[in-house]
Amino acid sequence: MTLGVPVRVAPQDVVLQRHRRLDAARNYDALIAAAREEFDENGVHTSLKAVARRAGVGIATLYRHFPTRGSLIESVYVDDVLEVVNALCRTPGDACAGQPWEALAAWLGQFTSAVAEHVALREVFSPESVCLSPCRQALCQVVGHLLEEVRRAGAVRRDLNVDEFLCTVVSVAVSPFLTDAQRDRALAVFLDGIRTHTDQALEPGPVVCAQDSDSTRQTVHEGGSRSVGASDIGQ
Repeated sequence: MTLGVPVRVAPQDVVLQRHRRLDAARNYDALIAAAREEFDENGVHTSLKAVARRAGVGIATLYRHFPTRGSLIESVYVDDVLEVVNALCRTPGDACAGQPWEALAAWLGQFTSAVAEHVALREVFSPESVCLSPCRQALCQVVGHLLEEVRRAGAVRRDLNVDEFLCTVVSVAVSPFLTDAQRDRALAVFLDGIRTHTDQALEPGPVVCAQDSDSTRQTVHEGGSRSVGASDIGQ
């Protein structure tokens, strides 16, 4: 199954706030490099003072460039997020041709694994994230297409919309399961709950996709925060 129009987020679509003054630009680059090293060594929950110290600047300078931990995370990992999102925008193809439910389930498996593995990907759903909104819109478009195909087959609840779908799936992905098998089980239960079996098929209806709903993004991000802890997802 492929999309009628290819969905892809280009690097120029994601705009980071860069300073034009030479000294400010130098500090920005130093903070990005220091943060990546600190995150790689100690995780994204590491002390921001440690990041500033490694960059050779004061903590006030760090906060002038990055008001929140989330803004620092997305700036450090923006290229990684773009790569993951564009991979997710390539929906299941030949292996699931003519099988919309299998295509949806296969995509969800890839999506939940990516969100669980890449902390920065969760910033896509943060209400504070502006530069990553093209990534959010692209994922919404892909999910909308997948749900529409399943709906046409009469295999999914008619009242399910994209925002609710992504909100629930992201919450499952970031929940503190002990094993991947537990996460897969939770996802399977969710899928069974939204599925309409053949003898209960509903008439196809339009897929509602509020692509950039602030309220839904707040719900998703807060859900992730409650699950994994505020420091882990960029509070």
